[in-house]
Amino acid sequence: MSADPKTPATPTASATSTSAAKGSGPSGSSADRSLKPKDLITVGIFTALYFVVFFGFGMLGFFGPAVHAVGIVLGSLANGIVFALYVTRIRKPGMVFLTAIVSSLLMVLTGHAWTTLVTAAVFSALAELVLASGRYRSARASVIAYGVFSLWVAGPILPLYLQHDAYIANIGEQMGEDYARAWDTLFSPTFMAGLLVVVFLASCLGGLLGQKMLRKHFVRAGIA
Repeated sequence: MSADPKTPATPTASATSTSAAKGSGPSGSSADRSLKPKDLITVGIFTALYFVVFFGFGMLGFFGPAVHAVGIVLGSLANGIVFALYVTRIRKPGMVFLTAIVSSLLMVLTGHAWTTLVTAAVFSALAELVLASGRYRSARASVIAYGVFSLWVAGPILPLYLQHDAYIANIGEQMGEDYARAWDTLFSPTFMAGLLVVVFLASCLGGLLGQKMLRKHFVRAGIA
């Protein structure tokens, strides 16, 4: 008498689902795109760093409108290092957007125009798209994303063109009539457009500098 041949075991439903899960997504599992508490802590830390650097250079504005413009450029350049390190911690969409919203809210609370919040939302959303195009891993996308992100600096100055008289009157009350006249003369639409180009280029340069420092110092030290 011969024994019945053993039939091969069929995979269970749980095994099948586990196998399917392992095969999905770029890293072998279906990525959880929701922000966790540790992600929000990361957002808070780097938002604070970004804001302190930018606000610090913004204080140069007390020396005059022209120096204020220089401070915007230098702040954008310096924050390229902060952003480069930040991106090494970003693996989910929305973190850069949150940084922009929180930073712009702080700007509004310290007396800047509400349009700051609008430009921060728009340009940070565009930066998120650039980062996503590089799967949050591309150094090139990181540099370009930071250049786009930095264009939010137009926000505090937009009321000069939208509500000119009220804006200049407000500057005059805070900084004096001479300062207000100098500001009005300097920040023409042409100058503002040129400033944004310079900010974009300085930010990209800062991003490249940040990438270089990342490879040379932060990775070696285990920070990134």
